[in-house]
Amino acid sequence: MSDMTETDKEKQKKYYPLPELAKNARIKDMADYKAKWELSIKDPNKFWAEEAKMVDFMKPYTKVWSGKTDKDFIGKWFVDGKLNITYNCVDRWVEKGFGDEVALMWVYETEKLDKVKKLTYKQLKDEVSKTANALKSMGVKKGDRVCIWLPMIADLAIAMLACARIGAIHSIVFGGFSAESVKDRIDDSACKVLIVADEVMRAGKARPMKDNLKGVIETCPSIEKVAVVNVTGNPNVYKYEKDVSLTDLASKQSADCPCEKMDSEDPLFILYTSGTTGKPKGAVHTSAGFLVYGMSTNKYVWDYSCLLDLKGVKPAERDVWYCTADIGWITGHTQIIYSPLALGAITVAYEGVPTWPHNGRFWEICQKFGVTHFYTAPTALRALMKFGDADVLKWDLSKLKMLGTVGEVCNWPEWKWYWKTVGKGTTDDKPVGRPIVDSYWQTETGSYMMVNFGAITPMKPGSCTFPFFGIHPVLLDEERNPVSKTKTQSYFCYDLPWPGIMRTVWGQHERFVDTYFTKFPGHYFTGDYALVDDEGYYFILGRADDVIKVSGHRLGSAEVESSINSHPKVAESAVIPYPHPVKGSTIFAYVTLKIGVAPEESLKKDIQTHVRQVAGPAVFPEIIVFTEALPKTRSGKIMRRILKDIAEQKPSGNVTTLANPEVVEALIEDRKKLGEIKF
Repeated sequence: MSDMTETDKEKQKKYYPLPELAKNARIKDMADYKAKWELSIKDPNKFWAEEAKMVDFMKPYTKVWSGKTDKDFIGKWFVDGKLNITYNCVDRWVEKGFGDEVALMWVYETEKLDKVKKLTYKQLKDEVSKTANALKSMGVKKGDRVCIWLPMIADLAIAMLACARIGAIHSIVFGGFSAESVKDRIDDSACKVLIVADEVMRAGKARPMKDNLKGVIETCPSIEKVAVVNVTGNPNVYKYEKDVSLTDLASKQSADCPCEKMDSEDPLFILYTSGTTGKPKGAVHTSAGFLVYGMSTNKYVWDYSCLLDLKGVKPAERDVWYCTADIGWITGHTQIIYSPLALGAITVAYEGVPTWPHNGRFWEICQKFGVTHFYTAPTALRALMKFGDADVLKWDLSKLKMLGTVGEVCNWPEWKWYWKTVGKGTTDDKPVGRPIVDSYWQTETGSYMMVNFGAITPMKPGSCTFPFFGIHPVLLDEERNPVSKTKTQSYFCYDLPWPGIMRTVWGQHERFVDTYFTKFPGHYFTGDYALVDDEGYYFILGRADDVIKVSGHRLGSAEVESSINSHPKVAESAVIPYPHPVKGSTIFAYVTLKIGVAPEESLKKDIQTHVRQVAGPAVFPEIIVFTEALPKTRSGKIMRRILKDIAEQKPSGNVTTLANPEVVEALIEDRKKLGEIKF
């Protein structure tokens, strides 16, 4: 066996957070973490009762958790308790005397970054109450569903909090989705009202939004009103007979709107997530469990100062939290709005993209607003790192304390760049720098499941490290037996529920049970492969349904892609199985090169040689297609199903929900040029 390369050695080091972060941390060290985690597993009732003290209940719960049975993995949480989410996020801070403190800083996409809506808790309460009263005037009441299709503007946060205030269930659809996708979600949950913008601003230009509903919204029988938010005020936007100007209506409402009393298990929202069948699943999250769990994850993992625990600073000097996600995804729900506001944090949201009007927009925001905690996706990091370091280094990031990633595995190239260029981390034998919080979770889980605690946990690149409190991961084989051998690819499951887990698929509980609890009875199945190393660090290997079986070897897509991405000229890749007469399947790789790299045939061979050296002969991308971009959802998830259809020259189906549908046609043409693939 050859000696390890310098890169291998770097990847296998432990990296350490800045030591000053632990001095005033809520979890003092790894021994403290372990003790608290063990308590949360041995006595979840005691642990979550303590955490629930963060929440103001209108009526106390009688029992923390009803328990797990063979037929009900989840049970009931905070049984019989009554509360209101918006009250906990907004009103209580006003009542406690913090009404003039900043709650939300909404940064609009302008060239000079000079349009910012700073909302104090009092201002947020008033705006939310007015919108809530406007919804009530349209006939919306407790239990009704409201579909929200808006760009990343402050009205989106206000609308979701307004729904929660009056007990309506919001269903937010990502602003970049198609009108047909909106219709599917409206029809599935019989939404009464649709909230939509007249237009959307992107890269300084107005683009259509409501116009896209023409001929579609008319076919949604449950819709009684279309509530329009004026973004541009363009008078020529498509008009519909059920239209109401939400902007005008809300401005005329009273700022006094009582909070609806909700049961702990009442639904808070529905959020649709992709399913293997192609039909989205409406994940239902409830009130108390979702809030308690999300608050706990943020309080301990990021350790930022907030009104709940100021950590010795003045309210105006609180840390500044910036999550770059879109609220159309679970990350935006939990990490931009509900958890930070309920903790009394300062949360920053941005309307635009990270590369307009320049490639340093994220870092400009960090400098201008004094961001201390920054949370983004590896997809965004890969997009930015290809432009080099200059766009980062020109900005003053001295206030940054912690960095983070979400959405997919953070591979070595982008992890290293993030650590050194943004985190100012060292590269010596015991490297130290701003910690990179690597969070593993899903729409279904509500918040982090596997995650390092920023202030204290030693990091390993590509690892989501250890379980959060109350989370008990289990690795299983195909026969449902526990896998105790380290470094062994296994099915990733949990054998205990937690308060933040989704409760059902809207209107399809049987699908919920079949998807998550049937393959491994008594467990929640994540749908992912994972392994654990000799020190107990967990590594996610990719979706179990993305598995590639080559000559009997089962390979996770993330494992193969990581080896391809480690080539110095590769920006990103995606792999899928392709039928092979001898091997069963072989690896078909779509590869995006770094800017300025020419897509030459000789480079394909160089990548293949590199992968053989890095990962061994079993991980060999036999077929490589260069592409300028990969088809992705708006959250950055690569759509391998579409890539598989293109490779096998099958119809790729509906691509309108992609962030970049135009890339599909280009890929189809590139595949045609390959012709018949012979082995």
